[in-house]
Amino acid sequence: MSERLSGRVAVVTGGGNGIGAATCLRLAEAGASVVAVDRDAEAAESTAETVETETGRRALAVTADVSEEAQVRRTAETVEAEFGGVDVLVNNAAVRVEPRPVTEADEESWDRIISVNVMGVAFCSKHLVPLMDEGGAVVNVASNGAAVARPNWSQYDATKGAIVSMTKDMACDHAADGIRVNAVSPGWVITEYHLPDDEDEARRFFEERTTPHPDGPGVLKRAAEPREVADVVSFLASDEASFVTATNVPVDGGVAAVGKGLSWAAYEGSSASDDAN
Repeated sequence: MSERLSGRVAVVTGGGNGIGAATCLRLAEAGASVVAVDRDAEAAESTAETVETETGRRALAVTADVSEEAQVRRTAETVEAEFGGVDVLVNNAAVRVEPRPVTEADEESWDRIISVNVMGVAFCSKHLVPLMDEGGAVVNVASNGAAVARPNWSQYDATKGAIVSMTKDMACDHAADGIRVNAVSPGWVITEYHLPDDEDEARRFFEERTTPHPDGPGVLKRAAEPREVADVVSFLASDEASFVTATNVPVDGGVAAVGKGLSWAAYEGSSASDDAN
């Protein structure tokens, strides 16, 4: 496998599970040393252990809530002390709140989702981008919900729309520093968040949702595996994407192109609040 990121240091927020964990592993396979940042210390440690075991790359677990600037600042200090700088930043950490119309959304849920999904990207970029002394790449994880409407998801999708806009402006701000900034917008990705507790049921659910079905979403008629998003993140983080910046890349099986097609209950939007990735 090509080591397109050999010798580089990558920081991935929300690295304990889902897309974040898959991205940590994929970037390490591409040659990077990886910092898995997550508010769940056990999850971050598990990712770091998996990365080191499967790739032999150095992996560091850092416990931090990205919505708290002081914790992000300490994370940046730790990364600088351990690695001397950063080459890749993947702003992946996000949360959901209970899906509901704006008319039913309360102040607490707005504060929570904005503080993590928007301010978390802002704080991590504020404190980690300055450590990119020799240029680098930022990849922000948005959502195709920023482009295509679905009922009851105004809060989550509004934060992801903000990330798409922030990505473009950040790219303008840092182009002269040799830093590219892009976003990816996944559709429905099957992560631990969606899976039943029973191992056999979880395996069946994963296989069913990631296999094309006539009632599935988008052009490919299925959900994605986390690895499929991580592959795109890895490309955008590498020199192979040297002329790609200020861009939002849909990774959604064609959902944004044809409309969500709410056949899977608007991505099973009745789920309660939890980590998004």
